[in-house]
Amino acid sequence: MDSPTQLTGVNKPSGTARERAAPDASDAVFSALVQTATLEFISSMQLLAERARFLSGADGVSVALKQDGSFVYCVSVGSAAETAISADVHKAPIANCLTSAKSSMVATNTSRGQLVRAAVPIMRQGEVAGFFELSAPRSCFSNEDLLAVSDLAEMVDTALDHKQAAESARKQMLDFAIPAKSGSVPPIAWHAAPQPEAQPDSPRSMPGPLNVQSCRSCGFPVSDGRQLCVDCERNPNTAPAQVLPLLESERDESWIITHGYTIASVLVTALVAAIIFWLR
Repeated sequence: MDSPTQLTGVNKPSGTARERAAPDASDAVFSALVQTATLEFISSMQLLAERARFLSGADGVSVALKQDGSFVYCVSVGSAAETAISADVHKAPIANCLTSAKSSMVATNTSRGQLVRAAVPIMRQGEVAGFFELSAPRSCFSNEDLLAVSDLAEMVDTALDHKQAAESARKQMLDFAIPAKSGSVPPIAWHAAPQPEAQPDSPRSMPGPLNVQSCRSCGFPVSDGRQLCVDCERNPNTAPAQVLPLLESERDESWIITHGYTIASVLVTALVAAIIFWLR
């Protein structure tokens, strides 16, 4: 659990007060982010230690993580070791756990009776990054107890990922902000490159006319270059038919053809009326 990297010896760029304050503002925002991530990480470790104590029936559980080459206890519950102190990696079962990268257990007889101590490794990128240390006044822990704690150790790896992601984001954003203000390194493009703007004197290009096509069989609109729609292509019985192109205006028809039915109706009515009048 490495501490956040401190940026020192960086010359602030010259410019306006707002430009000089931009890196400091970013530093404050991401420092708060790292602090929040650290608090959430410690809370997660506390919950995992409580869970390990419940599943194993231990009297005390401690979680130690590797920091600056040594293993330091970060949380503890019950009758366990104090936090913020280095673990004694030369005593069993911690030494066996770190050497074999497997759970180790040692039982001893004390004046108060038997005492069992166990260490369950926390693996990260193929190496031991820490361990759960359990203790209980009995002869041993069962394999089920150690296996349950091993499952919790995998969750520690995930919690470490989230914490280090916040620290890495802070460092990367600060590294980006400071050179960008000083002008030594061009800023990183966080979006697609903008298109070059047209000169005021240059004429704007207008889009060409819309080329609309239609299926030769059913008339459904299709993309340019196609003759049939997808459904007509899949139908082997499709016979191409002459269909008016889309948006094409219909031909003008004569007045007689358009109103032929009305004229015929009027003539028939008049004929019937004449026959009735003549029969009277």
